[in-house]
Amino acid sequence: MKNSRNRLTPFLVIVLIVLVWVLIGLVIYKLMAKDIIHLDPNTKKLKLDDDLVQELYSYVTDDDIILYSSKDYTIDDIPLSYLISKGSKFMTIEDVYFESNKVTISYDSMDSAIKMAFGPDIKYEITSLDEVLTYLELNDHRLALKLDYDADSENYVGTYREVSNPSEVKVAHKLLGATKNDTVNLEIGYFFYKGEDSYQICKDASCKSVKETVTSLDDAKYDNTLTVSLKKASDGVYYYYKNS
Repeated sequence: MKNSRNRLTPFLVIVLIVLVWVLIGLVIYKLMAKDIIHLDPNTKKLKLDDDLVQELYSYVTDDDIILYSSKDYTIDDIPLSYLISKGSKFMTIEDVYFESNKVTISYDSMDSAIKMAFGPDIKYEITSLDEVLTYLELNDHRLALKLDYDADSENYVGTYREVSNPSEVKVAHKLLGATKNDTVNLEIGYFFYKGEDSYQICKDASCKSVKETVTSLDDAKYDNTLTVSLKKASDGVYYYYKNS
């Protein structure tokens, strides 16, 4: 009987191992099945070198990354100051009237610029604008503006000053993935840094807290990720829709 028990012991160990692996397999399958159930069946994975993907990724600026990293936004709740700032990139010197240190921008010019940046379908209420601080990019000059909306003249009026380097914080980002359903979704890795010779990698866009210092940006990791979704508007062009 003793010998018989000794012969059974290895067999029981093998059976136990098999049962454990079967159990692990079932757990993994259930977890994967749960993810599959919640996956949008209309989602298509896109190649990173796809022309549309590369074009849309080129629209994402450093300033976008700084804003989007602060919270989740949609096209309906982008800060008014950012609408002006991004829209200003589509303005020319003819859209802005300067006198002394004062600046005037017509409602039509502002509205046209914002719609060029965010699409013709954007809805916003900016006529009640009250002392918004923003930036204006004109001919390689960056101006800090303080604007109010004047209902009588239907102009945005305020003061300005030129700023050469508003922030020492810099952004590094790269495209990690892209998918498409009702929107094109760009998964972007990023980090904030400052410095010229050695680089201080920051914990956030304020750069008040440094995570590590590296001698080359190649040594830094794109630890942070965000997804920027762009949707086709009525003019057939993709514009920012939301970030997460």
